[in-house]
Parts: sequence; structure tokens; C-alpha cells
Amino acid sequence: MARTGGTPTGMYVCICNAVTEDDVYGCMAGGACTSAKDVKAACGMLPGCGSCTKRIHAMVSEFRTASDLADALTGGPHPLTAVPEPTVPETTVPETTVPATTGPGPIAAESIASEPERGKRGAAPPTAA
Repeated sequence: MARTGGTPTGMYVCICNAVTEDDVYGCMAGGACTSAKDVKAACGMLPGCGSCTKRIHAMVSEFRTASDLADALTGGPHPLTAVPEPTVPETTVPETTVPATTGPGPIAAESIASEPERGKRGAAPPTAA
């Protein structure tokens, strides 16, 4: 994927061959390049000073990581398999009958307020010292 004229955009990755970041990302996004060697071949890069090699390796690694993450999040080229639902054994609750109340009836509010340990209405309960 050699650059065919026009105004270069992005930072230069290889000054010797006038290859920009956009050129490198373009060939990786097209799916043709999966390694630094593929990028150099697709961009028509000839041997030069070699200072671009480390940057190209980093760009390929970043692109792979981003692609793998996108695939994992979106179900990408490898379909995600559904996780089976856990089986929960059905439990049966035995029917119970509620016994009739035979104790004293409801307690009147006056009898609760008049208990000696309650003190005066609105007073705070005693605290341990």
C-alpha cells in the first residue's frame, strides 16, 4: 500500500520511505497486514536506517490489542457462545395452617405508656453509664 502522492497526513513513521501513521493504520485496517514485516511490504518500504522498525512493531501490537478487545466486546469474528443458565432445583414449601390466637387481645396504647420503666412521655430511655 504505497502512498500515491497527495498531501501526507499523520506523523511520519519512516522518513527514509515517506510512510506515515495513516499509511500503516490503513494497511492494518484493511486486514492485509498482521505483522511489521507485512506492513513494510504493503507500504513498499525499502531497507533504510531502521529507526522505524520499533515504532511499526508498537503500532501493530496496539492495533492487535484494540482489535481483540473490540472483537471480545462486540462478538467480532469469533461468535460468542451462550453460557447455560444454572439449574435451580425446585423447592416445595409445605402448606401450613395458622393457629387461632388464644392469648390476650390487643394491648391498649395507654397501658404501654403507663409502664414505670418508660418514664415520662418523650424522655430518652436510660443509658448505661
